[in-house]
Amino acid sequence: MHLSASDHRLLERTIRGSVPGIVGAGHPELVLGRRGDRAIGEDSLTHPELHPLARQMPGTEQAVAFRPRLMACLVDSDPRHHRGLLDELQRSGIPVRTLAVHLFAPVAAALGDLWCTDEADLMQVAVASTRLGMIVNHISHASIAPQMDNGRRKSILLARTPGALHTIGLSIVASCFRDMGWSVDGGGELEIDDSLYARLARKPYTMLGISVGRIDEVAACTAVIRRVQSTQATRATRIAVGGPGVIAKPKAFQGIGADFVTRSALEVVQMASSA
Repeated sequence: MHLSASDHRLLERTIRGSVPGIVGAGHPELVLGRRGDRAIGEDSLTHPELHPLARQMPGTEQAVAFRPRLMACLVDSDPRHHRGLLDELQRSGIPVRTLAVHLFAPVAAALGDLWCTDEADLMQVAVASTRLGMIVNHISHASIAPQMDNGRRKSILLARTPGALHTIGLSIVASCFRDMGWSVDGGGELEIDDSLYARLARKPYTMLGISVGRIDEVAACTAVIRRVQSTQATRATRIAVGGPGVIAKPKAFQGIGADFVTRSALEVVQMASSA
């Protein structure tokens, strides 16, 4: 495939703006500097273990130790390596939420950095991202323990804005909620259009989670929140926003009516615990 110069620039802007910030935004306590337009901690994207609460999660050291091997498997041309690691992760007994915070999210951020530093081309990053998404989804679904009846479980519907083209972040968010006993519907295939409102009309949800891809989608996100909150059947549904757009400019989303504004996998875990 041959790309024109303008096509290449467009792809680069998309990946620079989305992949590194899929899930791994920094925490307010760690804001030390800036990378591009995102106010972040110097190491918060790739080293969440610096956060004192994250360090207390069971299996943290084991999850951190898996990072180099997972990264190597994702970029390896031989697919057998990442399949073998998948089996080992399942046998490790590390809680899914710990893997999400300390392994999957940092590696997702590191994949974006490979493109930004020209250490990998677009196809390599795309293949690695697909493999990571497969691993996250497999472990998430394989680790679901028997839960209470669906009618008594908390539930979340996940959706994305049109600009949220990468869905690894939603997969990691879904894995956290499943691990904490929630029923999870939707995901990367569900956009904030009429299909979203149809899903909300069919059954009640405890929470609606929206992944926002770009800063210029604040207005679209705000419109969804207002419609959900003004509709009798859905006004009790709590709303959380996250994703690359929120990571880039969190203050832009503070006053739009969302109940939660999340910028990291750790914040997702805390939200799921408190909601």
